[in-house]
Amino acid sequence: MTEESKPVVVISKCLEIAPCRYNGEMITDSFVQKLAPHVTFIPVCPEVEIGLGVPRHPIRLVTSQGETRLIQPATGQDLSASMQAFSRDFLSTLDEVDGFILKSRSPSCGLRDSKRYPTVEK
Repeated sequence: MTEESKPVVVISKCLEIAPCRYNGEMITDSFVQKLAPHVTFIPVCPEVEIGLGVPRHPIRLVTSQGETRLIQPATGQDLSASMQAFSRDFLSTLDEVDGFILKSRSPSCGLRDSKRYPTVEK
């Protein structure tokens, strides 16, 4: 199989690629290890790409008044606009891809299982 004929998969960089999680760790994953020789990975860590360091304070999806925002509670920083801009720009640079492997429950990569935190309405 040539490099050109391998499927292209966007992957969360914290899955077997680099220690970029909020706590400076990398997640080991036997499926990703087995898949690696057969695909071309495009690794991405949206949190690092918007300028958050490693390690970093965790970020959360916070829902208030029917709107969900990406907040870093320790700093009070609202990262929603930065993440939306990064996501739009990153996705627009991709040529055809065959799939995505994204970190579940991640506030920046999770699809349906990312926890949403309520805020106290004032």
